[in-house]
Amino acid sequence: MSPSEIVGIFMVLLAALSFVNSRFFKLPPTIGTLIGGLILAGGVAALDLLGLPLADSFQATVTSLPFGTLVFDWLLGFLLFASAIQINVRLLFEHRLTVVAVTLLTTLITLLTLGSGFYFLLQWAGIPVPWAAALLFGAIVAPTDPVAALPLLKAAGVPEKVESLIAGESLFNDGVGVVAFAVLVGLLPPTPQAVTLSSTLLLFAREMLGGLALGAILGGVAFAFIRRAALDENTRLTITLALVAGGSALAQRLEVSAPITAVMSGLTLVALLQLIRERGDLKAQSSPRVAQWKAENQGTLDDIRAHLYTFWGFVDYLLNAALFTLMAFEILSVQIGWPLLALVPGVIVLGLAARALGVWLPITLLGRRGTFPPYTRRLMIWSGLRGGVTLALALTVPQGELRDTLLVLSYGVVVFSLLVQGLTIPALARRATAAAGTGAA
Repeated sequence: MSPSEIVGIFMVLLAALSFVNSRFFKLPPTIGTLIGGLILAGGVAALDLLGLPLADSFQATVTSLPFGTLVFDWLLGFLLFASAIQINVRLLFEHRLTVVAVTLLTTLITLLTLGSGFYFLLQWAGIPVPWAAALLFGAIVAPTDPVAALPLLKAAGVPEKVESLIAGESLFNDGVGVVAFAVLVGLLPPTPQAVTLSSTLLLFAREMLGGLALGAILGGVAFAFIRRAALDENTRLTITLALVAGGSALAQRLEVSAPITAVMSGLTLVALLQLIRERGDLKAQSSPRVAQWKAENQGTLDDIRAHLYTFWGFVDYLLNAALFTLMAFEILSVQIGWPLLALVPGVIVLGLAARALGVWLPITLLGRRGTFPPYTRRLMIWSGLRGGVTLALALTVPQGELRDTLLVLSYGVVVFSLLVQGLTIPALARRATAAAGTGAA
């Protein structure tokens, strides 16, 4: 089966599943794409069992694609940029210190707790793994998906401070988790890199700080070009695509984190658009063209952001749908034994416990210096959904028996997260909104 046939069949099936969800099930998009991916992969597997050659060819071709480089070097950047574009930067900036503190502490605590628990759980189950692999699993599962949870929280009217905390923490813990993943994957056998604590910290700092600096610069450059293409929506959207693709390539060349670069460039671009709109300063006096545009198109800056939001929301939806479906095919291609399946509930509980500890400790410490709205801890714990970033990282693990183990267990966490937590978040959010006057966190 040719690549064009694969892409054609894949897109038709995704469109059909999307239509069914929109028309009949009416589930949140992320949850709908997860279920659609399961249905699609399961349907192809069933047809394969019935002896249909096309199904066998389709599944074999999909599972043979080189996901590692494609997902980590490119798709992650697009996913994270799409999330950054949709964040309310004003709220994020107002609570920046709290967001940074919570992000660093929550991600570190969750990663270490989850990795340690995973190590001992697999030792108990008779599936020994090295410490680096256990911590790698922590780095895979620690990142959360802000795009999946935020629409549900907005609809319930949760306090803005909680919304900004969840959005900012989710976005930045994605970046921190990705950098930690990049460091830890180099420690895996059979050719683990010789590293020391100082070299690891230096690598982590270079990836993080270099990505932040590069992203800020590129976001500012993209904003400058977008302002000068104010009358051309197609050009503006093309600039943002070039920002992500070109920024990822440049980040790889400079050996800094491409995903962090994508996050920072998206935040910088949105922040500058928001700043200019609020100040009402387009520097029209220095450009007759801009002056004419401003006079004839009041509110165009809002339109620019709305169009970017819509376009990148679609990109996020499409990439998540592709990742969920591809992950389902990967899982079906793995020889899964009952011992491994039996570990899935334990890993789910471990993930929830690690997330609870990672949220409870920093919120409790920060709560001594200020107040948090009601249900802050519970909302942050339960809305820490795992989604596209977790799947992307799991697909990036080098081929081998360890990869199959991490794929299955990561997928189990994602399925539980989106189906159970995702569908019950609205009820918890409504309770939080109703209790807004109690002052309990």
